[in-house]
Amino acid sequence: MNNLSLKKIFILILLIPAIFLMFKLFYSLSYKPLIKDISIPEMKNLAFDNKIDLEPTNEITSSTFDYTIIGYNSGPDYESVTLKKGNKEYVVSKGEKIEGRFELVEVGTEEIIFRNNDKLYKIKNLVGK
Repeated sequence: MNNLSLKKIFILILLIPAIFLMFKLFYSLSYKPLIKDISIPEMKNLAFDNKIDLEPTNEITSSTFDYTIIGYNSGPDYESVTLKKGNKEYVVSKGEKIEGRFELVEVGTEEIIFRNNDKLYKIKNLVGK
């Protein structure tokens, strides 16, 4: 085979995919998506029947302090406690509540105090001892 016939075969091999891709291009350009008209109601016509209760519900079954103290930070400006319950760990700063129940009142080297409504929970600080 001479070079001329090799060139023609090579061009023919490249020409077939090129024609196919050009056909697909023209087909996709001529195809237009079907856009359906949807009617959106005006905001004035909407009626809301569901009421949202903004009062927090306290569904607490246990009033015992079930947390383990695993760390604390007691300083003049910042006091916090690291607690563990099950496989979850919590960091609570002074004045914050853990899970909306127990508020951290005071952190000391000997004792940590939490408050749940009217009850005070004084826990011995055994961390690092």
